[in-house]
Amino acid sequence: MENGDFIRFVDLHKAFDDNQVLSGVNLAVGTGETVVVLGGSGSGKSVLLRHTIGLHRPDAGEVWVDGEEITDLSEEELVPTRKKVGMLFQAGALFDSMTVEDNVAYGLRESTAVIRRSGSWPGSTRC
Repeated sequence: MENGDFIRFVDLHKAFDDNQVLSGVNLAVGTGETVVVLGGSGSGKSVLLRHTIGLHRPDAGEVWVDGEEITDLSEEELVPTRKKVGMLFQAGALFDSMTVEDNVAYGLRESTAVIRRSGSWPGSTRC
């Protein structure tokens, strides 16, 4: 990882069944740098970005955020990374496979599961 890179993809590969979406992607985005990712529908833009917060796991390659390789981190270990990276989904971040109730409750369920596993909210300190 080179100094100043906030996000780096190294030889990233991702497929869904027989559909190879990402094939050997190499990209570095420096701290404070603005990058635009353009492509047609289904070209892999969202798939690429979802790797930065661990919503997708690569089939091969590495994902680095702020100097840390996050490729194989657990959900709990990804919490600090997710606090550093903001992502706004085009469709309002709703999961197509979930009901409205499940979409609304998703964040609460996930945070509750993290608290149960660790005994406290990640990054918090007890007073």
